[in-house]
Amino acid sequence: MLRQWVRNRMPSQEALRQHKVLRLFGDRLLDPDYWFCNRHSAAVAVAAGLFAAWLPLPMHTLVAIALAVLMRGYLPLAIAMVWVNNPLTIAPMFYLAYELGLTLLNQPEVQFSAGFSLEHEALAVAAPLFAGSLLLALASAALGWLLTRLGWRWKVQLALLRRRARREP
Repeated sequence: MLRQWVRNRMPSQEALRQHKVLRLFGDRLLDPDYWFCNRHSAAVAVAAGLFAAWLPLPMHTLVAIALAVLMRGYLPLAIAMVWVNNPLTIAPMFYLAYELGLTLLNQPEVQFSAGFSLEHEALAVAAPLFAGSLLLALASAALGWLLTRLGWRWKVQLALLRRRARREP
């Protein structure tokens, strides 16, 4: 049911070919392997999407697509996982990353002054934010990959047990 819903909402190959930004990837996006979901491609897509979601950079979706293409992941899932970072979650996520970065780099918290310079304050915040974001991106990507692999295996084993139970009298 979910697979059919996704298939109905996916853009056509011609629409992808005509999209201005996606031309960066050429015809690689049209490869059927990127549009087929299996245990490997789903786990890679979750990891790519979660990694990209933590990066304090613009265009998370393009980063997730590039990572999914590089590692042969399922593109729709990689794009969907980027939306873990949305307008409701972006502030808490980056504040957590900033605080973790401060701890990792052993730096004091930046105190904004009344006549502060935006460039100076942004540079002071950048190093801890990037350090914390990178660590959280790697950790969430690894955890997402592992949980997807384990969940997929559990689902297959459950289906096998149900099939065996139906055959037994």
